[in-house]
Amino acid sequence: MKNSEKILLNRLRGKSPVGDEEPLKNVKNEMGSVRNVVGNPMFKAEITLQISIHFYDNVGNEILPAALPVGMQTALPFFLFGLTDFNSGFLKSRVICPVNDGWLFVTAPPVPFVSTGILGYNAVTIWPAAAPFVQYGDLILQFYDSPAVNITGLIIVHCNNVAYGTFLNSFVSDLCVCNQIRYFVPAANIIQLANPLIFGYQSLFGKLATDTIDPRMYQTPDEFQNQIADIPVKFPIDKNLIIASQLDVFCQQISMTFFIEKVEPLTLRQKYR
Repeated sequence: MKNSEKILLNRLRGKSPVGDEEPLKNVKNEMGSVRNVVGNPMFKAEITLQISIHFYDNVGNEILPAALPVGMQTALPFFLFGLTDFNSGFLKSRVICPVNDGWLFVTAPPVPFVSTGILGYNAVTIWPAAAPFVQYGDLILQFYDSPAVNITGLIIVHCNNVAYGTFLNSFVSDLCVCNQIRYFVPAANIIQLANPLIFGYQSLFGKLATDTIDPRMYQTPDEFQNQIADIPVKFPIDKNLIIASQLDVFCQQISMTFFIEKVEPLTLRQKYR
């Protein structure tokens, strides 16, 4: 077989032109300074999620957090991963990370233009004023002041690498092994790191195991940016894993970078390559 035919065949099989070698190996050999950044774990890929929060009145005008009623200036929960739980309206996520008093989480919108779900898939059009903050494929979590329904709070989960809805659905057939979380918060909102990360794992038959991590444990003295917590946890992400936490209303955006050590298919597709 000619070399060009081998390259084409490898590409069709999802491999690099030189087989399963490290991506950009030749380039990295010449650029020694970027082969392994000090402080970073060894990883094959990274996924960055941005979580933001926005508020609107019942006609769609944006509200600043400081203008919210005092009783509503609390934290709102957000839910990551958990494909099986997503398909049940975040039933278990809301158990391990409940909504604070003053807010109500709903999946069916009492007013037009908002809906919990993936925008463009199972979520309807959002408020026009929210358009700059959301893209198709983003996860939208909606909350209302209870029982008046005069204020809407939207938490938006956006993935930089691929549409979040696409990434979430990939766990039907794939498993990612994460070996570190890099948690960023704004310098003015370091108090956000006081909210623990809650991990939940739901079995096929509904049994739920949980554990928590306090990000402040990983604000190390050698990190001059104390709004960054490097959390060296190694765990598999599959359709049953849930990560939940609270987002303070005054902390309008955070991000989490997941360092992916490896990706494993959960199907027999490798057999046919």
